[in-house]
Amino acid sequence: MSFSKRILIGMTAGIAVGLFFGEVVSPLKIVADGFVKLLQMTVLPYLIISIISSLGSLTYADARRLGLRVGGVMVALWALALTFALLMPLAFPPTQHATFFSNTMVEHRPPFNFLDLYIPSNPFNALANNVVPAVVLFAMLLGIALISSPRKQQLLDVLGVASEMLSSATRYIVKLTPYGIFAICAQAAGTMSVDQLGQIQIYLITYVAITMLLAFWALPGLVSALTPIPMREIFASHRDVLLTAFIAGDLFIVLPA
Repeated sequence: MSFSKRILIGMTAGIAVGLFFGEVVSPLKIVADGFVKLLQMTVLPYLIISIISSLGSLTYADARRLGLRVGGVMVALWALALTFALLMPLAFPPTQHATFFSNTMVEHRPPFNFLDLYIPSNPFNALANNVVPAVVLFAMLLGIALISSPRKQQLLDVLGVASEMLSSATRYIVKLTPYGIFAICAQAAGTMSVDQLGQIQIYLITYVAITMLLAFWALPGLVSALTPIPMREIFASHRDVLLTAFIAGDLFIVLPA
């Protein structure tokens, strides 16, 4: 049995158990949260090691050419994401609701600092608090600095071993995916009432429709247009990751996979 089928069976069984037993399965939230945290555990180390080793193994000419092409792809992805983000609210029907008092009306929100988000004055603090853009920038600077190092191959060999180690650890954790998906779906189905489901059904339908449009047409089409990889191969190699990210609702946790 393929891994994708095992994930789908775990999802279906989790929904069935949640609907049948209801609130009794609420303790499975501990299992669901633990599974997500296990997947998150290797993400930041993987990002740092892969970015440093990938950039450090290039020449300055290759890095410059890669930067220009990646920059163009990133602009296209941002434009695509913003377009769908702006169009998604149009799918909801107009509603009228009463104004009521909230503590946020009198409490001052802390100011949002873009510099702290993208420029890490303390990389270790960014790592400890999962400030991903700052961590990525820090790793990119180290990788670019490594390009000109005359003894970089020694470090690249070490980073290669570390990358293989993280990949092996991730594979061990990914084997638990059907059970983690079962816990996530059972807890969600068991703790959600019919009234709550009715209130969010429009959002769920819109979310599923846009996710499928992006995952099965827009993004694979962009990849196949910019690379010689056909869409069929993209689905064949990423279906397990797509299923896990869709059910868990978190793209970040599947980056190492």
